[in-house]
Amino acid sequence: MDRLGSFSSDPSDKPPCRGCSSYLMEPYIKCAECGPPPFLLCLQCFTRGFEYKKHQSDHTYEIMTSDFPVLDPSWTAQEEMALLEAVMDCGFGNWQDVANQMCTKTKEECEKHYMKHFINNPLFASTLLNLKQAEEAKTADTAIPFHCKCLPFLKES
Repeated sequence: MDRLGSFSSDPSDKPPCRGCSSYLMEPYIKCAECGPPPFLLCLQCFTRGFEYKKHQSDHTYEIMTSDFPVLDPSWTAQEEMALLEAVMDCGFGNWQDVANQMCTKTKEECEKHYMKHFINNPLFASTLLNLKQAEEAKTADTAIPFHCKCLPFLKES
């Protein structure tokens, strides 16, 4: 199964099935041979063997879903994305609002998970430090030194 980020909760943000034009719900099928744009089918059209123009029912395919754990076995990738979006929308520390927006986790679960995996996680901390150091090194390599040839009126007396 191929795994990708979840759709938002708004049905109009979901791409339509190329067979029946209904909005796709996970899991759904992506043709591995057609595209771009990606040729996406709902499970019903896939099982019926839907074909259209160059797309044939015997093409290889990928099953698309975000229903798998990433950082914690009790949290799906879809919930991880929803947590990050909720923290961005509601603000850090507003755990009740975050939980209300998520709908699947409590205030305490949201706070504990976010703090453990995104704030106090040494892996992310070292990654951020490495990114900062790389940026500083890049700036140091490309910096142009400035040597002031001070004008007479700027010289110290």
